[in-house]
Amino acid sequence: MSEKTKKLTVYLSWVLMALTLVFAILFYFGGVVEGTDGTRYEEPKITNSFILFTYILIGITVALTLFFTARALVLNPKGLKLTLVALGVGAVLVVIAALLADDTVLNLPHYKGKGNVPRTLKWTDIGLYVAYFLAAIAVIAILYSEISKFFKK
Repeated sequence: MSEKTKKLTVYLSWVLMALTLVFAILFYFGGVVEGTDGTRYEEPKITNSFILFTYILIGITVALTLFFTARALVLNPKGLKLTLVALGVGAVLVVIAALLADDTVLNLPHYKGKGNVPRTLKWTDIGLYVAYFLAAIAVIAILYSEISKFFKK
């Protein structure tokens, strides 16, 4: 990676972290939507903007991941096997999460929104389970890499 690209990446990372910090501060200290103030269901005013910002970050991440993966495959066709294995493992995780996911409608008094439906709840559960699996895999990988260093010496 060139020095110019490294600098651009560092600056972009800092800008995105600063924007995220601003959104987080506004989320917690920017006030709540009228009518929800003082209830169990207080909703920060910036919630929808924060969610939209998150979608934009996810979109950027997916686009960059796909671009650099395709670029790496063109430059190194032998890496295709490893990529297919990673996609297979990801697909297995999603299938396991789908089998574990629950779509039972929640009993939420005073909730009049459209999100408490089986399809939405099922997809939310799938996303949460996949996130849990990936977090567990990350922790295990970190522990393995740290512990294996002691046995290699």
